Amino acid sequence: MTVQDARQLSPVASYIAGCSAGSAGIVTGFPFDTVKVRLQNQQIGHGTSWGTFKGILRHQGVRGLFTGLSPQLVGGALECGVNYAVYNESLSFLSREWHAPSALSVPLAGGAAGFFLSIILSPAELVKCRMQAADARLAFKTPRDCLRHLFQTEGLRGLARGFSGTLAREIPGNAIYFSTYTALRSCIPGKPPATRSGEGCSSAPASAPTLLQRLANASSMVLAGGAAGTVMWALVLPMDVAKTRMQVALPGSRRDLSLPATLRALRREGKLYTGLAPTLVRAFPANAAQWVVWELVAGLLEGH
Repeated sequence: MTVQDARQLSPVASYIAGCSAGSAGIVTGFPFDTVKVRLQNQQIGHGTSWGTFKGILRHQGVRGLFTGLSPQLVGGALECGVNYAVYNESLSFLSREWHAPSALSVPLAGGAAGFFLSIILSPAELVKCRMQAADARLAFKTPRDCLRHLFQTEGLRGLARGFSGTLAREIPGNAIYFSTYTALRSCIPGKPPATRSGEGCSSAPASAPTLLQRLANASSMVLAGGAAGTVMWALVLPMDVAKTRMQVALPGSRRDLSLPATLRALRREGKLYTGLAPTLVRAFPANAAQWVVWELVAGLLEGH
């Protein structure tokens, strides 16, 4: 998305398109996310992604791959809606008030959105990670059970567990994510996001795109969206690993550490990139689906 796009979508339209996009991305990538969380939470051993995947199927069945989906689907849709709405409005503000170039306004708007979405995302991911990390014997039956246990053992403060890790992942990650997508959508063949009705010098109505143009545009969305997600996750994964460990740690345990201490421990253990394979396998299809849905829904809502 470009600065021009940001001016043509209302906050409500951005939020609705973002919620739709978030739901698509979460459902597409959730099984891979479950494998990643299990790997990141291993106490002992060096399990593989494939071995973890087979273990989940063997002990919990296909449903085990979607454990914790409901809170993440709700929280993820909300956070994605907030993410796109804040990003869109921040991009408009930076362009209108500061006349900032795209190379500066896009990462700044992305980072601002990352801060606000962390407030919503962190508690949802806390519940999701605890449900995903539990084995078949210790699994919480519902998100409510998980929250009840959290409040009983840690009180309201428990909801903030891992918040610093979420911020450290989302602020730079969002800046990278939106910058990469914007750059790739501008250079990959296909209809660029800025090409909207009302732009340009001609007042003649735009002709309907041909089938080839539609395919080129869809391919550009998929490639740019998938690549943006892959690049972002490859760079911020250490923060995600630390965030996961902090959120599933029990109070007073040896893993109940601050973010810097958790990162140092992960570095000593050689586990900063634990779960890299399922993360990258998930990143491309999940983010491709997210951006395709965003572009389609935003196009339908544009001007409303």
